[in-house]
Amino acid sequence: MIEQTTALYYRVANNKQSDGLNTDSQMQKLLCYAQERGLNSFTLYVDSGTSGLTLDRPSLNALKADIETGRVNKVVVCDVARVARDFLLMWDFIAWVETQGAGIVSIAEGDITASMFGDFTAVFRSILNVEHAE
Repeated sequence: MIEQTTALYYRVANNKQSDGLNTDSQMQKLLCYAQERGLNSFTLYVDSGTSGLTLDRPSLNALKADIETGRVNKVVVCDVARVARDFLLMWDFIAWVETQGAGIVSIAEGDITASMFGDFTAVFRSILNVEHAE
């Protein structure tokens, strides 16, 4: 049986972000979250200097592999923008995590589920796929 752990994931495009969410501050928030909830088993995943406009990031790829093997059953982020800056990528990742039997928690937004984004996603996808006649 695989021992399950909680993933504490954080990402910044650069360490001079104006929103105050540099890697150090995110790590501190995530570690405080883990301590406050008595999480004894967690793994830190960090992508520093990587864009939120792609899901192809080294630590995120490692996290996805650990979710697929069942090692990670929950992902905690400071806010959903740490997952992705693109709405559709964010929703796709959240939906994929759920299909793997895991969950996502955002310190800022609470439990994150694909269903909370589902209605918006259908609208956005249809808008993006509309061909404009010229």
